[in-house]
Amino acid sequence: MVDKPKVGLGEEIVGPRSPASAKSGADCGSPAHVVYLTETFYISSKKNTVFEVRLTDKGLSLKKQSNGSTKEQTIPLKDIIGCRCLRSKRKTKGSSACACTSISGTAQLKVVEENSGEQDESDVSAYLYIYAYILKRNRRGGFRERTTITLRFRSFDKYEDNNKEAQKWRAAVKYLVAGESVVRPVYHAKDSRKMLVILNPKSGSGKAREMFQQRVAPVLAEAEISYDLHITKKPNWAREFVRNRDIYLWRGIVVVGGDGIFYEALNGLFEREDWQTAVEELAIGIIPCGSGNGLAKTIAYLY
Repeated sequence: MVDKPKVGLGEEIVGPRSPASAKSGADCGSPAHVVYLTETFYISSKKNTVFEVRLTDKGLSLKKQSNGSTKEQTIPLKDIIGCRCLRSKRKTKGSSACACTSISGTAQLKVVEENSGEQDESDVSAYLYIYAYILKRNRRGGFRERTTITLRFRSFDKYEDNNKEAQKWRAAVKYLVAGESVVRPVYHAKDSRKMLVILNPKSGSGKAREMFQQRVAPVLAEAEISYDLHITKKPNWAREFVRNRDIYLWRGIVVVGGDGIFYEALNGLFEREDWQTAVEELAIGIIPCGSGNGLAKTIAYLY
């Protein structure tokens, strides 16, 4: 068995200076894969290094060509959680004038949201950040390693045109990750409701809130999943909240704590008069932060 060569993913991948049409259809690659978009990029910090990036129904394919050698890696769709279009941040006095730096280097590119007042008007590039958590195997079973792919679009002289290209890639990635057909160049979610997050601050060692903000909230931001966070105030608070509130305001329920708060939320659902509808329409999940996390471990093992 020949090991698949790995592609270094820690650097900014810059788009061509001249426009290139993205190809679609199975004729762009293996007949077994449907290719939605393809583009040629290069590494800003390295000469003679070219990336062919393809978005297929299987995932994101990165073919690196450098000094006559070729390496390829595919990030499966199931490992990609989301992507965002960002713009470079306006430089402050004393900062470097070079915008083409290695993302893995010490001088990292600073980016902001498109509608931020801190955007750099002199940089017409649009940046697409694709976030993935790649499954790695080890003796204990496995873990997921965070990976960020940065694609820089600057084929056009205007930011609006470059952003349009980046948004086209973003939309295709979002549709495919959601298991939907790529129907339009701008992404529109089927369900725009927020997630309901119920957190027990006293779970386990009392660090549930800290763990959520440090570990979970960044992942939700990368996946562009908005949420309403509610902190429990007493025993059975989650049970009463789920039983009495209009929970259809949210697209699903996530509890943060031990098995006890999941038990509360689940019982609150079944104590509702419309429990059958609620159970069918609302997904419920758990983020383990308690002293007893047996149920969460069981769910993780099954899925």
